[in-house]
Amino acid sequence: MFDGSLPEIARLASLSDAEVVDGAAEWARAENAACARKLAFMAELFARRTGLPAGERELWWIDPQAAVTAEIGAAVNVSPAMALHQTHRGVALRDRLPRVAALFTAGLISEVLVRAIVTRTYLIIDPDVMAAVDAALAERVTRWGPLSVRKTEDAIDALVEEHDPGALRRTRETASTESVQFGSPGDVAGMTSMWARLNAARAALIEARLDEMARSVCDGDPRTLEQRRVEALEAIAAGAALACTCGQPDCTRGTGQRPTKNTVVYVVVDEEALDASEPPAERAADPAPQPAAEPAAEKLPAQCRPAPPAYVFGGGVLPPALLSAILGRAQLREVRHPGETAPEPRYTPSRQTCEFVRCRDLTCRFPGCDQPAQVCDIDHTVPYPLGPTHPSNLKCLCRFHHMLKTFWNGRAGWQDRQLPDGTVIWTSPTGHTYTTHPGAQHLYPRLCQPTADLWSGEPPIVQPDDQRGLMMPRRRQTRAEYTNKTVATERRLNDDLVVERNKPPPF
Repeated sequence: MFDGSLPEIARLASLSDAEVVDGAAEWARAENAACARKLAFMAELFARRTGLPAGERELWWIDPQAAVTAEIGAAVNVSPAMALHQTHRGVALRDRLPRVAALFTAGLISEVLVRAIVTRTYLIIDPDVMAAVDAALAERVTRWGPLSVRKTEDAIDALVEEHDPGALRRTRETASTESVQFGSPGDVAGMTSMWARLNAARAALIEARLDEMARSVCDGDPRTLEQRRVEALEAIAAGAALACTCGQPDCTRGTGQRPTKNTVVYVVVDEEALDASEPPAERAADPAPQPAAEPAAEKLPAQCRPAPPAYVFGGGVLPPALLSAILGRAQLREVRHPGETAPEPRYTPSRQTCEFVRCRDLTCRFPGCDQPAQVCDIDHTVPYPLGPTHPSNLKCLCRFHHMLKTFWNGRAGWQDRQLPDGTVIWTSPTGHTYTTHPGAQHLYPRLCQPTADLWSGEPPIVQPDDQRGLMMPRRRQTRAEYTNKTVATERRLNDDLVVERNKPPPF
């Protein structure tokens, strides 16, 4: 594919404007072709893994599809959800859209167009109809030219309706689609977007309550209405009223208490920078039941080095100005490197150990996963009691990857080894290795210094229990059953619309 005929970056200065445009187009085609091949390889492994007899594993929460897409996600360094979507596209191209796949492999169509085609043809269940739509798309799609996303979907829908009107995809905003989501790839440092889809009555109630609270302060409050609405949302979450900030002692508006300090700021203590004669700082009280977590900068003498950054679990690096606004209403908790401390004599780690492990790791430690440490489990790399409860044997794993490691392990499954500095070396079912390092290695390197070395040689390997599957949470139905049910349900709704549309005119 890359045979030297495409212009290289080293030649850019010698190319004319037209040649630069041609080069961009040629590399875009190569990018399309490379993506097609990637999806084809992902689909092949998916078919091999899911084609094996699964037995009861079809009903496991981490079923064969989830297990293989975790394996693929680690290989291409994406999350399991993204790996699942990409793999399903590859399977659809191979099994349902082979002619479209041929165009994609030749680089003639983009991944964006392929995604739209796979999505808009999802409800077609008749193999003959699917083959006809595939052939029609392959014949027409290269003649469409540049189209917007909406126009592209309209063109695909027109072709689907021509062959199978009941297979049209329709947006159904029902109560089952209500959701609240946090975070977007476009969020700037220190800020997190919040997006919700609600039924009209619920949204109106929330909006009215926010406005009521935002207008409950006096005219001297210096905040804008939007700023007060944001703080009103925080106050609701904290079960508090919105306090007025006018500063007037006789103000009777918005006299409710400020939200309680349910935000926890972890201060990373550099032991070497502390005065040896200074007594240890008193530790803060236990946090509120639902703490947010912002590991703050290391406590260092100001003259030694610039202030390190702060970090929000799940939110990234926090600018100093935003950190200052948080500190006034936060609990401060110290996090210290445990050094050569002995293992703890129980399965559940102490609060101090949990805080150290979370602040060291920052996220789930499985390759490609960025679930924040605050919502992760604390996993014993070598299972307890053979593996001790000690930072050198503890790491953060999201619930999905914790179960993957627990139930899809052994010599034919996943294996992991942890080093004293928190580095984790994963070995996949195919024998590939992936090394993940603690998230704090660049922000708070002090936390990534080695803790105690627990093993004189190689750590022990615990063979999986043959009965471990009894503890795996179960699905109510297999993925195939769920897919068939959802497709049939949406097609039934479409069938009703088709009948209504085909009624004779009333005149």
